[in-house]
Amino acid sequence: MNHTEKRKPNLFLYWGVFAAVVILLASLAAYFLISSHLQSQSRLEKLQQSVESQIDQRLKIEVNDATRFVLHEYQMSEQILKQEAKDQVRQALAVARGIYGQFHERLPETEVQQLIVEALRDVRFFNGRGYIFIGDADGVSILLPTAPQLEGTSLIDLKDDQGRFFVRRFHEIVNSPAGAGFSRYRWYAPGEQQVMREKITYVEKFEPYNWTFGGGDYLFQIQQDQQRKVLEHLENIHFGRDGYITVLDRKGFVLSGQGVKSFTGMHYSQLYDPQDRESVAALLEAIENEGFLRKDWYSGDGRLQQNQQLYVKPLPVWDWVLLAGAYSDGNLQYLNSERILLDQQQGRANGQLLISLLLVLTVMLIITRYYARWIREAFRVYQHDLDSQHETLLNSARSLQISDRIVEAAHEGIMLTDVDNRIIRINASFTRITGFEFDEVQGRSPGMLSSGHHDSAFYRDMWQELQDKGEWQGEIWNRRKNGTLYPQALSITCYRDEAGEVKNYIGTFTDISQRKAIEQELEHMAQSDSLTDLPNRRVLMERIDHELAVVRRHSSRQLAVIYLDLDHFKEINDTYGHGIGDQVLITVARRLNDTVREVDLVSRLGGDEFVVFVAHHDTDELEIALAHLAERIIDSVAEPFMVAGEELCLTTSLGIAVAPSDSRDKDQLLEFADLALYQAKQQGRNGYQFFALWMAEKQAERRLADGSPILPATHDLD
Repeated sequence: MNHTEKRKPNLFLYWGVFAAVVILLASLAAYFLISSHLQSQSRLEKLQQSVESQIDQRLKIEVNDATRFVLHEYQMSEQILKQEAKDQVRQALAVARGIYGQFHERLPETEVQQLIVEALRDVRFFNGRGYIFIGDADGVSILLPTAPQLEGTSLIDLKDDQGRFFVRRFHEIVNSPAGAGFSRYRWYAPGEQQVMREKITYVEKFEPYNWTFGGGDYLFQIQQDQQRKVLEHLENIHFGRDGYITVLDRKGFVLSGQGVKSFTGMHYSQLYDPQDRESVAALLEAIENEGFLRKDWYSGDGRLQQNQQLYVKPLPVWDWVLLAGAYSDGNLQYLNSERILLDQQQGRANGQLLISLLLVLTVMLIITRYYARWIREAFRVYQHDLDSQHETLLNSARSLQISDRIVEAAHEGIMLTDVDNRIIRINASFTRITGFEFDEVQGRSPGMLSSGHHDSAFYRDMWQELQDKGEWQGEIWNRRKNGTLYPQALSITCYRDEAGEVKNYIGTFTDISQRKAIEQELEHMAQSDSLTDLPNRRVLMERIDHELAVVRRHSSRQLAVIYLDLDHFKEINDTYGHGIGDQVLITVARRLNDTVREVDLVSRLGGDEFVVFVAHHDTDELEIALAHLAERIIDSVAEPFMVAGEELCLTTSLGIAVAPSDSRDKDQLLEFADLALYQAKQQGRNGYQFFALWMAEKQAERRLADGSPILPATHDLD
């Protein structure tokens, strides 16, 4: 065989092996391409299911939150009606008592009554619907602004469509021990003279004339007022990029919704566009129970979107239906971006694979047999790299989902800024607390929330601590979108990279308005007398202690303590009861506050005992000023009290001790004022006494004679 013939089997074998290698490589390439495509599709499907599940959960949460708000406001209608009716009637009673107290001794009774009636005739509330009516003990109408022609006639036999004599019920209520209360009945609403509606009225007795004062409103009208408030609230709810709440009436009216603003207040049959009429009608027909459904509906900008995932919920009140949709939710855009990214990565991977195959084929033309093992190993490594990339992408997607879910679910407001302190991310709680949407704060400094409550030194110290320690925590006042100021507990963390360079600032905060209000209320309760709202003993002793320290530093200054109680006060409690006694104490407290200077302090120690603390006076004026003040207090208390229609007169006795001449000790100063009070009562009451040393000596002698310990004087001679 010649040389050419010897090479033929080798060539056939070479090309046969090469063809087998090419077919094998092509098969492997096809397998990797298909496997990569299937894995990418599977990963995208799982990611899509996760995103859609999050969106569905978000829609359900938003609708359920809105439902709870609607039901709460519906339930509050009756309470609002009762409270407003009660307040208005009591204000009317206060006006009547004021007129009666001013004129009943100077004018005939009929003229005083007419003054009261005319003063209340034009009183209106509940958006002009509510009014004050007056009737006497026999059911005769004294004041009826809506039907003045009935004034002077008896309404005692009026009854509603359920047979209730509601005027008689008014009399039962005002003649009960409480003397006031609420009554439910039905009556014709304005403009509806054929149908009675439920009405709630508050009535209370005016004792001087045994009149019945009343006022109220129809429950359905209060609920209509609440509906407007609820619809305004629901229209301001936004979530995601353009998610919102739509409110429909089962009768076919469009009540509220960002994307249906052009339809608001209209019945779907009134819509001009036939497509709009069909969309609203089809949605109402499909609603049976709470749940998800797919229908054409409107995005936040008013454009009709095809086959949208919606969550609907019929409400048990007002015949409303709530629905919410995601439309262009940020998670859906994130899913689309991930799909594009995976397609690009797969395209690059496929291109790399084809290039590798060409290189391998070129090498195989020369050394197929020698590099077959190397080729197999190369493909194994390549497959491993693909799997690693896929796993990395999956982990990244999962981490992003978890992080986003944590941030959005957090109850605290969260704000992320860049190194230049410009806002780049917020969560839903940030919007809920501040009222600002992301597009309103993006790229802006958090200083836009500043309240002006803190000076520049406060913020300078905050940033210094943040740079030194990497974090700052504290309380700060900020401003909401509507302009109101509120306190918040704020925590700021500085995030740095591996090189120690600042990359971001992360702020988390909560609204602590309610906690602050509770703290202030508790502080007030701890420092005030529960009956008269005067400062209690603790506040008095702290003030005396502070002022005594000032007196020690300034020898030209003096202060005084006036200890007083009411003469024969026990007889008022025994005769009229403790309720009337409490009203007398409240009036005395008010008169004392009106008598003293603003710098002085009036305190109630308990029972009918009061202490007036007189702040610094020049030494040569104090005794004269105290005598004048004591006389003014006696005159003020002696003014007549009107109690249960009767006029009462009281007197008071006062004891006065001066620092530092009598004592430099706060407890002893009160004790000496108490001894002076005792002496004033011994002198016949309705007067005052300055403390003198012989009073303490006499008290000590009296105690030693009785075998008792030396204690402060007992001045309760009632």
